[in-house]
Amino acid sequence: MLDELRNDPVILSYLQERANLTKGKIAEKLNIDTDIHTVCVHHFDYIDTLRMMMFYLFQQIGLNVVFYIPFNPNAPDVYKTWREIYERVSGCDYSRWECVESSQPNRGTKFAQYLDKCFPHQEDQLDNIRFLSFNHPTEFKEYLQKNPIVNNQNEVIASYEKDLNIYTDCTKSDHFYASRYGKFFLSLQNCKKTEDGIFLTYDDYVNMMTSGWVQYGSINGTQALTLLVDLRDYMDGVESFQNIMERLQSLVYLQEVSQVFDEVAKEQAGRHRLKCYLSNPFRCFPYVHQSRYQITVKQLIECTKDLARKVNRLLLAEREKKNVQLYLRELYKIYLTVKDKWEPSAKQKIEKLFSIHIPDHWEFAKEELYQLLTFYLGSTEEQENKILNFDQLIGKTLSAENIHVTGLSFKTFPWKTPELPSLLTHTWLKECIRCSFIATNQNIRINALLVDYYSRNVTRSTALYSIYHLLAYGNGQITFSYIKDLQENDGPSIYFMILEELYNKEKVNLEEQTEEFSWEETVTTQEEIPKEPLRNIPDLLWLDSDFCQRKFFLNAFVEHHPVYENDFHQQQAFSIIGKLLAEQGEGEELFRETMFPLFPQWTNAHKQNLLDTSYSSGLRTYK
Repeated sequence: MLDELRNDPVILSYLQERANLTKGKIAEKLNIDTDIHTVCVHHFDYIDTLRMMMFYLFQQIGLNVVFYIPFNPNAPDVYKTWREIYERVSGCDYSRWECVESSQPNRGTKFAQYLDKCFPHQEDQLDNIRFLSFNHPTEFKEYLQKNPIVNNQNEVIASYEKDLNIYTDCTKSDHFYASRYGKFFLSLQNCKKTEDGIFLTYDDYVNMMTSGWVQYGSINGTQALTLLVDLRDYMDGVESFQNIMERLQSLVYLQEVSQVFDEVAKEQAGRHRLKCYLSNPFRCFPYVHQSRYQITVKQLIECTKDLARKVNRLLLAEREKKNVQLYLRELYKIYLTVKDKWEPSAKQKIEKLFSIHIPDHWEFAKEELYQLLTFYLGSTEEQENKILNFDQLIGKTLSAENIHVTGLSFKTFPWKTPELPSLLTHTWLKECIRCSFIATNQNIRINALLVDYYSRNVTRSTALYSIYHLLAYGNGQITFSYIKDLQENDGPSIYFMILEELYNKEKVNLEEQTEEFSWEETVTTQEEIPKEPLRNIPDLLWLDSDFCQRKFFLNAFVEHHPVYENDFHQQQAFSIIGKLLAEQGEGEELFRETMFPLFPQWTNAHKQNLLDTSYSSGLRTYK
């Protein structure tokens, strides 16, 4: 692989261009008429190996590289990030650095003194700060609608901005992956192809089935959505297409058993829905009611076969490579079979992919193919007014009027140390450098690696300094906020609570402002309800009213029978049905033999426990 990279024409061109790089070429590229002699680097609080090697390259072609950083030797803990990184960058102690400006702002001192007891004591004049708490991400979305992001006027900063940008109106909604058609590729890359078959999660199966890429005759996979939602618990534990097909076949048998009960009692029950329900206990399971869905289970099986064939054609194994042109042709053949029901905008984007020129010799692995599709199916418009990453906070502090830092939760702030790419360590890289380079070439690379190491290990100090920098130099309104339920088992960051305590500000809970309206109230009279029809409601249904009035109304007047969609309730129903049927005919052994395979989502041991722990109540016991 390394030899292929060395001989790649793109890489060879890049290496040649870098070897011939001069100050004049840089000036020409930047449209600068005068000679360049100095590069000024401001407030770089993270310098990885590549950045440091770039600075060394500037130095080698005759450019002076000057770093401008904030630093106060009297507060070593506040400015720890800058000391740790730039003592390695400069190769000398901080006492030898040149100080060009020594003023100290009188804002943010409370937080600075909390971080560092050595920080000079002075009155904190910060007063334009507030704290918000959002009860749910949707509440944060509503806040952004009322307080839109405006470049350099109202900026929003977050540690994991990608998770929050989905709540802004400026998200790339025209990206192909934002549509249901694009979710097919997002889920496809999560699948795994082995000699034993294709492995995937149920969520990925649902996304691909309802993506618009599945077609069986006149049946489209999108029609299966409601059925797939009801089958989530029934499909618990599936890991492959084979597991899914086995579960669906078990469901077919369960529906056939339910139909047998209906046929036996058809003459006595007639069209009376309550009698139909009482004569067939399996009606309490939602997935035996075919009338609930636009597609039958047998049709879903055929759609699943179609999906499995397409995934098998498009998914590559772990180390497999495929010619890109052949891959796109395969994708185009599949597209032709489903395009008739696609939206025009989606057609336009996918057809643009098929019109691009691909070199004949390109052979990509699974990850490279996914990146290629992402590149060509992406949005052509630059996203504006988006939530920015936390690494932009120091720069935006000096240019933006109002800044809102959000997502300050226990799990996200301060953020974890960024890791090296998989399988790489600083020790291994250092040994590779020592074996591959000598003299100056070796020294600068080892030092660049050292700078990278310290940059990654002071991220906690970097995050805390960024907050202090905002407090000290912010131009206008400063806002800190925490969003509940953004991540599971999370809470507000300790530093969010510390800032609240230091600045004695009450946290604002955003509540919906109700507008006052005036209208004429209609006079209602209490009418007497006739009680005779209520006496016709069976006692069994009155039990529902003890627990939930809505459930009573649904079962007594709308559905005339309960349908249990929760897995826990289905387990209880299974145990009751099992106990009743086990008391008939050949007993429990026959029930285990015939009924256990129809509920594969639970283990046999669990199903047996449900039977054993259910008390006996005769088949004719009514209440």
